[in-house]
Amino acid sequence: MTVIPLPRHGQWAWDLRGEGRGVRVSAHADAGLLNVSLWREGICVGTAQLLPGDVAKLVSGLSEGLAEIAVQPRLHPAETGESQRLQELEQRLAEVESRLGAPAGRSARERAEAVARSARTALAERRRRIFGVRP
Repeated sequence: MTVIPLPRHGQWAWDLRGEGRGVRVSAHADAGLLNVSLWREGICVGTAQLLPGDVAKLVSGLSEGLAEIAVQPRLHPAETGESQRLQELEQRLAEVESRLGAPAGRSARERAEAVARSARTALAERRRRIFGVRP
């Protein structure tokens, strides 16, 4: 089995059931594949390495499912528990960001500023997605 190191950048999607469950998608351009990893409580519990053609099929399936959901009436975020979910995501993001290693040559202050910028950007995007508004 070949282990591919986790790239610094990737996209996360968090499971509504909580408990630190999530999916991370990361591109490995040098290997010509996309890695989908399943996480629980900060531990990777499974991966799938996908070729571009398989990724296209997966994206198609996700798009079709999203289209089905989009035609359903939307409940207010408070009714769906999204406010609590946002707080859980903010906490989880802080935990993940704190675990990221820093590139050599950067001071602790520079690393902290970079993590803070990254967290602010991610939280603003998450709020926009959940609530449909700009922060």
